[in-house]
Amino acid sequence: MRCRYCNSLLENVVIDLDEQPSANRLLTENELQLIKGGKKEHNSPLITYICGTCSLVQLGDTTKAEELFTEDYVYYSSFSNYWVQHARELVEFAIENFRLSSSSNILEIGSNDGYLLQHFVAKKIPCIGIDPAGKAAEAAKAKGVETMVSFFDEVSSSKLIQERGTFDFINGINVFAHVPAIKTFIASLKNCLSENGVISLEFPHLAKLVEHSQFDTIYDEHFFYHSLVSLNKIFLQFDLKIFDLRELDTHGGSLRIFINHLDNTKYSIEKSVEKVLNTELSMKLDQVGGFNELKARSQQIRDDAVAYIKAQKKIGKKIAAFGAAAKGNVFLNYCGIGADSIDFVVDDTPAKQGKFLPGSHIPVVSATEIINKKPDIIVILPWNLSSEISKKLKSNEKWQGELATFIPKLNII
Repeated sequence: MRCRYCNSLLENVVIDLDEQPSANRLLTENELQLIKGGKKEHNSPLITYICGTCSLVQLGDTTKAEELFTEDYVYYSSFSNYWVQHARELVEFAIENFRLSSSSNILEIGSNDGYLLQHFVAKKIPCIGIDPAGKAAEAAKAKGVETMVSFFDEVSSSKLIQERGTFDFINGINVFAHVPAIKTFIASLKNCLSENGVISLEFPHLAKLVEHSQFDTIYDEHFFYHSLVSLNKIFLQFDLKIFDLRELDTHGGSLRIFINHLDNTKYSIEKSVEKVLNTELSMKLDQVGGFNELKARSQQIRDDAVAYIKAQKKIGKKIAAFGAAAKGNVFLNYCGIGADSIDFVVDDTPAKQGKFLPGSHIPVVSATEIINKKPDIIVILPWNLSSEISKKLKSNEKWQGELATFIPKLNII
């Protein structure tokens, strides 16, 4: 296995999460019955490496992106009020700080169901999204968001430039880690960027993954786990510079970096960039030694979760979960927790309901089942949204159970 960026041999393992099914590939009833009848469920090794040359942390061999982000990809950002508000705030920030107007040209990569671009549409600022998931694109078009159904690469970026010209603001939220061909992606970004344009990329921050043992954010759709110390050097190789950033709470700790052409003097490099670089270097995130404790802490979290669930089942407690999210599937499969321990998982996304989680085979149902079956405990799997979810569940007077999260440690809410 070689580095996806510099082609160096990958030899330094960060963490091995064993064999895992594709984290967002929910099973239908027919597929589950075939597995129960003896058909083997497809699993792949989930091993993360750090490149000894460019310091990029990345997965080893895994499922191809074309097989992950298909027509049937079922994650829709609009089903989270948190993400819709997050998107609205970014749009308002970009309009004010980068002087975007009706004469500007906006591109969002990985635009999903139009949850962000709809805010540009409402302000009559020209925009277009690009996303490989056809059903998500259909949902976006229903919001009035023009969307190209494609991966963002040399071919599609050239087509965008031909049809729309270069772009004054290019945005990508939680897409940069999903791109295996990182060289092509950055080159295409540069080609699409107008002379004074700004790129905004948001992604889970490797420093927070390590600090808070967020091993469940490692899954087959995330080819990379980005640090500023690595990306800063890489963008400079494309004559692009990171001139500012924001540290965010999303996904347990994310970075939003702002990038422009290297020869553009409109924006000076802010002190925030140096601050995060120094923090990462002090954590040794540019070398394998910076990850020595991650595996041990992850194993402890697994042991604590299994012990808690076993103890609760032993005294007759009914346990459910909330959120059929990818991170939850990684967590459940790493812990070996299945449908014999958790009765069902609630998810508000209609496309997920009636299906089953990969590996654990826990059924996905609507929130009405909380009232119908009244579980004693609900485990919140997308812990990054635990505040929003717990507020929603606690406000339901017809259910008075207990809430639990497991990362970064067992917490009873």
